[in-house]
Amino acid sequence: MNTKIGDIIWIYIKGAPSNYGHGKVVSEFKDESGNTYLEFYCLINGGLRAGLEKNIIKKPTARMIAKAASEQRAINEVLRQKR
Repeated sequence: MNTKIGDIIWIYIKGAPSNYGHGKVVSEFKDESGNTYLEFYCLINGGLRAGLEKNIIKKPTARMIAKAASEQRAINEVLRQKR
């Protein structure tokens, strides 16, 4: 794949409550086996996450998109209350 830093991705990640993440790639690294990992700030599960580049989701489902929209609304509400 030709994913680079700054790209917005959907990716399957192990150990997350939703089993997938969505966010902007901030770095990439390789393990001893040569697998490329992408590190990104996850907008679904929160926090800095990493996933294998080969696990990128090319076409997210409607449920995934709805979950991302729901999380964004929750973030916006918190920010609005902070003012």
